[in-house]
Amino acid sequence: MAQKDTLKINTLGEFSITYGENTVNDQSSRSKKLWLLLEYLITFRDREISQNGLIELLWPDDDDITNPANTLKTLLHRVRAVIAELDFPSGNDLIRCRRGTYAWNNDVDAIVDCDVFEKLCQNAEREKDEEKRLSYLLQAIDIYKGDFLPKAALEAWAVPISTYYHTQYIRIVHEAVELLEKRGRSEDIISVCQRATAIDPYEESLHCSMIRALYKSGAVQNAMQHYEHITKMLYSQFGVSPSEELTSLYRDIIKTTNQTQTDLNIIKEQLNEDSEEAFHGAFFCEYEFFKDFYRVSVRSLTRHGQVIQLALVTIAPQGQLPLSPKTNSTAMDKLRGIIGSALRRSDIFTRYSLTQYLIMLPSSNYENGERVLDRICSTFRHECKRIPAEISYNILPVDVQL
Repeated sequence: MAQKDTLKINTLGEFSITYGENTVNDQSSRSKKLWLLLEYLITFRDREISQNGLIELLWPDDDDITNPANTLKTLLHRVRAVIAELDFPSGNDLIRCRRGTYAWNNDVDAIVDCDVFEKLCQNAEREKDEEKRLSYLLQAIDIYKGDFLPKAALEAWAVPISTYYHTQYIRIVHEAVELLEKRGRSEDIISVCQRATAIDPYEESLHCSMIRALYKSGAVQNAMQHYEHITKMLYSQFGVSPSEELTSLYRDIIKTTNQTQTDLNIIKEQLNEDSEEAFHGAFFCEYEFFKDFYRVSVRSLTRHGQVIQLALVTIAPQGQLPLSPKTNSTAMDKLRGIIGSALRRSDIFTRYSLTQYLIMLPSSNYENGERVLDRICSTFRHECKRIPAEISYNILPVDVQL
């Protein structure tokens, strides 16, 4: 067939069939079973599928269908009507029916994106030349727009296939990033990682690569912001702290960011907080910074006779059922604002876990600390009546470490 007669079938990130300027896809309001049937026939286009097999796939527990064979024929008629919208010359022959089986017509010239993706991955794996291998990897990465048949993601037959392609994708992204790092191509790493983390936002090592590339390209502020973004996501989604690799990278960036500068006014402007509004409340910082502040403060206790209280504020569900991730995130955001407003500008706090904030109260005795924390609890109960959560706190004086 001529190139103009070639069908283009997308399965990665979406399902669509394109012929020339005409496209049909599963984003329309048509029956889900219609698209499921078409997607299934294309996925297993190397085999013939029995009528009973399709009936079991489409109506596994539906006892209301009195004549499933006729219902299947009706659905196939509707599938062919959708295909007809492509104005493809051999549209009626795309699905073959013979001897009680159905199959996709592999004699029709079609380019299926997952086949191209697989071929490029294989070429990269066999290629010894690094430049050519990188080229194959980047082409494959460009084809992978998202997980396999997302609308069929929960179907038992689609899960292992989706997992396979997703695993392949993450593997080649890591390999491509490694090769790009060897060549100092930071901008390309940022582009690859931005796409990859949009597809799989929980692959922490890719966030590390992206932060490192942002820093090396001179976008230091963007690198810092991305660290804060991934840290918040890990807290809110999984209740975990960033890995040692991520926090070490962050600290290294902080240590090496400042270049030689002789104008003290410029340095002072860099040290100032970003806004007047931020300066009116207590200082919220990342846990890594909090640890440094804490250690410096403890060192000064002996010299200046300071008193410091350390407090831990915890959110818990009111009943036995745990808070949903969304409710917990809302409660923690509310509590952060309340803590920031209740504390002095000299006080420091950080998020310690999924449900906890850690507060350092310099120049405060135990009784004053308790009063502040009681006020925080009272404000939370008053402002967050509709949130099924309660808060508690522990407070201890900081001991001098000799």
